[in-house]
Amino acid sequence: MDGQMYGLTGGIPLSTLASGGGGVGGLPPPAEAEPGRRGLRQGIVVFRWAALLWTAVLAAVVDLSHPALAWTALGILAVWNAGVSFRHAWDRVDVRWVDLGLSVALLLTAPAMMREGALAVSGQPFFAVAYPLATVLTWAASTGFIGGVATAALLFVPLAFSRAINGVGFDRLASSEVVDVATGGIYYLMGGGTVGLFARTIDRAAAELRSANDEAALQAERAARLQEREALSREIHDSVLQALALVRKRGRELTARSSVPGRDIGELVQVADDQERALRRLLQRRADEPPEGSVPLRTVLEAATYGIQGVPVTVTTVDPMWLRADDVGELSAAIRQALENVAQHARASMATVFAEEEDGQIVVSIRDDGVGFSYDEERMRRDGKLGLLRSMRGRIEELGGEMHLSSAPGRGTEVEFRLPGPSGPAAKATSAKATKDERS
Repeated sequence: MDGQMYGLTGGIPLSTLASGGGGVGGLPPPAEAEPGRRGLRQGIVVFRWAALLWTAVLAAVVDLSHPALAWTALGILAVWNAGVSFRHAWDRVDVRWVDLGLSVALLLTAPAMMREGALAVSGQPFFAVAYPLATVLTWAASTGFIGGVATAALLFVPLAFSRAINGVGFDRLASSEVVDVATGGIYYLMGGGTVGLFARTIDRAAAELRSANDEAALQAERAARLQEREALSREIHDSVLQALALVRKRGRELTARSSVPGRDIGELVQVADDQERALRRLLQRRADEPPEGSVPLRTVLEAATYGIQGVPVTVTTVDPMWLRADDVGELSAAIRQALENVAQHARASMATVFAEEEDGQIVVSIRDDGVGFSYDEERMRRDGKLGLLRSMRGRIEELGGEMHLSSAPGRGTEVEFRLPGPSGPAAKATSAKATKDERS
């Protein structure tokens, strides 16, 4: 399904929003979702193609003993990069490991493709040194400083043995060749360390921004409740209290009489009855306090849709609604995956995220007006296109919920997530299980 389904069930599997935690109320750290991190990854992809092009240029000018083998290797790398870049899959762990293996293989085999001893000739460049740096940068962007430096150190090993593979023993290396090898290793380490630190800085900035947004959202919720109380107080003062004052005044007048007509008493009773009904209506309008351990659902949805590019997204909720804080990470990740796929593949002019509460469940629907597709899960399973669908469904089922999908060619796509509410029986069972797991 990845990259080939035109709706909400294919495209980039975003792993960052699934990590959970971070910020007030448990809003997740959406690493890939943050514009800064996404821009970093796009820049690395551009560098990757530039490095591959430079490798091809050098291969055209160096003294190759097996040119057919060299160009076949470069062709394989070009196909590999085109496929992964088209599917936007550089963030996947298995893809990164395969790319690392290809870089190691390139560093080990490229010296054998050159004329023996060519690397000892002054001015003869090692054409395979540039591309592995892109691998280092990709690992650094995904795993941070330590992962970037570790990848650089790993790739330095085959780079250091490249001269020996080319028939130039370590004892025959000129000082300039030693410097060239050391320079390549330093480039790898500097690239991995710098990008790793930059990625970590982006994550910290995103976490601080989320924390500030969460606090602002909570303050807004408190302000809304305070405003509701103030409005309630004004209405009570303007209606109920004035009516009670009238009843008291009129009652004193009646008690001063020797006889009171039933009609006058009936009027006072009617006033009291009307104001009792009005007061009950006012009390029923008061904002509910959030269940313990929950966060405003609208805040979660707006955070999950933040930064989506390529399609406008609107968020609508039937307020007030609350979500268990422990469920925020997985739900945000699932929503993010659906919307990223809409932006990438649905060719939609708009997408909507709608949430409501139904029979004690939270129902979140993601809809688009894109091209849609013929939904046949069995065929998709046979074709190996269930990657993102399985990811989204797995996240929701992990929370004790369920996912439904509907689509048709030309009629857009809708994905529906159903989760237990913060106070429903399913949520209580999940919470009890989590408490039991923690104690054990």
